Amino acid sequence: MLNFYIVRHGQTEWNIERRFQGWLDSPLTEHGVESALSLKSHLENYKFHQCFTSPSQRAARTMELVLSDHHQSYITDERLREINLGPWQGLKHEDIEKEFPEQLEIFYNHPEIFWLTDAETYHDVYERVKSFINQQTDNYKDKGRPHNVLIMTHGVTLMVFQLIFDGKPVSELKNYTVAKNTQVHHYQYSVNGFLRVE
Repeated sequence: MLNFYIVRHGQTEWNIERRFQGWLDSPLTEHGVESALSLKSHLENYKFHQCFTSPSQRAARTMELVLSDHHQSYITDERLREINLGPWQGLKHEDIEKEFPEQLEIFYNHPEIFWLTDAETYHDVYERVKSFINQQTDNYKDKGRPHNVLIMTHGVTLMVFQLIFDGKPVSELKNYTVAKNTQVHHYQYSVNGFLRVE
C-alpha cells in the first residue's frame, strides 16, 4: 500500500505577520523550529522510503529538521511549491484587502475563476500536484508492499493534494481550510483509490 504523509512547513515570520509568501520566503520562527523538532520525534518510528520537499527554504528547512539524526536524504520538487501569487507576495493580508478587494474575494470564494497578473491560478497548482501524484502512483509497482512517502509542502498546495485525493474539482477548494503548520495528513492509495487515514 502506498502511504502519503503530507505536511505543511513550520511557522515562519511572515505567517505571524499575515504576509502572503507564495514563491517568496521568510525564516522559520523559534516556534516553527520547535514544532519541526516535535514532528521529528513524532515520526521517529516511521520508515519513509522516499522524502520530497518544496524547494522553498521554509519547507526544505523543516524537512531538514525532521530528518536530522535519521541520516535520510530528500528530493526537492518544484511541483510542491506554494501557489505563485505574483504581486501579492510579500504583502500583508490587510493591504491586499484594501488594494484588491474583489480579487481577494474571488481568491477565497470562487477559486475556479481566480486570476491575477504574473501569478498562478488554482488550476495551475492542481495540474502540477496531479502530475506529482500520478508519478508516485505510476512508480509504485508492488501493490502488496507498504511504501511510505513523506512530503513537505505549503498551505494551498496541501489543500490541492486533499482536493485531488477526494476527487473534487477546483471549485470545491473553497470548502477546504489551510492546515496548521507541521500538521501531518495521511492518505493511503490502493486499487480502490485514495483514503484519508485519521
